[in-house]
Amino acid sequence: MNISKPTYHQKSLSRSISLQKIQSVPVALFKLCHLVQLHDREAFSRIDELWSTLHVLYVVTAGQARIISAEGKLTLNAGSAVVRQAGNLLQHENKRGSLSPIQGIAIAFDSTENEQLFWPFGIPAPIVSRNLTDKAVELVQASSEGHDSSPFKPHMLFYEILDTMQDHVVHSAHEDHSWHDIVLRHIHQMYTHPLTREQLARDANVSPEHFSREFKKHTGLTFVEYVTRLRIRMAQEHLLFSNHTLQEIAQLTGYRDTFYLSRKFKQLVGSAPTHYRKMPKKIVSLTYNYTASLLALGHTPHMGAVASWMEEKRGEHGHDGHEQFQQHSEYELVKHTNLIANVQPDVIIGYAPHPASDELRLIAPTILMPFEELDWQEQLLHLGRITGLESNAQALLNRYFQLEQEANHTLDQWMEGTRGSAVCIFMIGEDGAYIYGHGWGRASHVLYQSLGFAPPSRMEQDGQLLTGYIHVPLSEIHLYAADHMFVAFPEEPAKRERLDDLLNQESYATLHAVQEGRVYEIDADMFYGFDPLSVMEQLQHIMHHLTS
Repeated sequence: MNISKPTYHQKSLSRSISLQKIQSVPVALFKLCHLVQLHDREAFSRIDELWSTLHVLYVVTAGQARIISAEGKLTLNAGSAVVRQAGNLLQHENKRGSLSPIQGIAIAFDSTENEQLFWPFGIPAPIVSRNLTDKAVELVQASSEGHDSSPFKPHMLFYEILDTMQDHVVHSAHEDHSWHDIVLRHIHQMYTHPLTREQLARDANVSPEHFSREFKKHTGLTFVEYVTRLRIRMAQEHLLFSNHTLQEIAQLTGYRDTFYLSRKFKQLVGSAPTHYRKMPKKIVSLTYNYTASLLALGHTPHMGAVASWMEEKRGEHGHDGHEQFQQHSEYELVKHTNLIANVQPDVIIGYAPHPASDELRLIAPTILMPFEELDWQEQLLHLGRITGLESNAQALLNRYFQLEQEANHTLDQWMEGTRGSAVCIFMIGEDGAYIYGHGWGRASHVLYQSLGFAPPSRMEQDGQLLTGYIHVPLSEIHLYAADHMFVAFPEEPAKRERLDDLLNQESYATLHAVQEGRVYEIDADMFYGFDPLSVMEQLQHIMHHLTS
């Protein structure tokens, strides 16, 4: 086989190469420094102070953050982010009513030596971008893989995140916010009042015809369809969650009489309001605890948030006979509302507030219960009402009340009437621990409400008992000691070993509960839920430790 040899032309070698088309590359403004996953608002605040000299991007993956910047207050929901420049710290507002303990990612970055005095991301403002959130999660995964991953991947993802942020700033600067969002906000606030296309078009300073075209393009519904659907959804929610009469519901949803409400209700829902409560319903549960509570009631949701600890409990309590249902994480259901829309549910249930409540409400009536303001018993009764299984809910509560009475009778004899103080501490390794107030589950309500123990005086002193939970550094755990300490330790041997070394220090080893043998090891998964089966198990587990 003949292989032809390349031929070279002497002229091409001697000809000078033109450099006119070589383009200069913009200098890199920033470099990635640190990233950390965060699990509560205190951690967000501590990181903000720790990285005060760095630029920081915060990405919220679950829960809700309320932030105060120099420019005003911001609310960050799951799937959103905010970036701040070095030196401009953000304060996290302590306020009741959070969706759930906030989780997220903090990414610290610094200016390069080539920095030209230029900050391309504007003032702190919410960035709602699923792409950015996904990239941040991917960045954490790529960084945690260490040597098994490409050393370039984390930095590649970091610059993709910066590019997304820059696109958001440019888009926001040119985006016309003239009237779409304002009109929708007005409709959701004023749906109980008469609303007309002409009135809203006049307020938006557009013609009625342009209003109709753009409204349909923006929402997928005509103005009349949108308002009608919103009002009927609210009527459904009143029927499921309240004891209002049909006449009262008509007034609460903007209808002049029950006849008109019933006609519109039947057109959209397919049944009369009087029959709606008794109809079997496809339910989507957005939270682990509500999914577990529905299963305990004997109702299998059509789709629900499920965690590994729930599967174990279902097996232990003989609930494997439940029908199969679509299972997702809480984060997936917050992030991908299209998953919910695709199954066409009859009811959606979750915690209030929810970042996509308006969007969910157009899919199906959405019952969102304030996590901190209703105890688990009230929430269970509401779920019983929604499913038509109120008698099952009451039977579960009666069973718990009986266990509670028996437990108190035993403790009265065992402790001669005195309870003292108690605390549940959930260790997470060298990073510290979480301690929960009485309204946040994790068996704190069992200790403080059912069994009458007092919380650690430090929690009451700092006002943290009512604000949900607190992250405590290992160096300060002894400040939250109690007469009886229930402690969940990390499962990873390496974390447990390092934690044991730290707990051998004098500040912990000399605690009264430690010396008296009143530190009881608990399982974090067992103490996670506040569904009825979890709460009963927690009560029995606590009593086993106290009386052994």
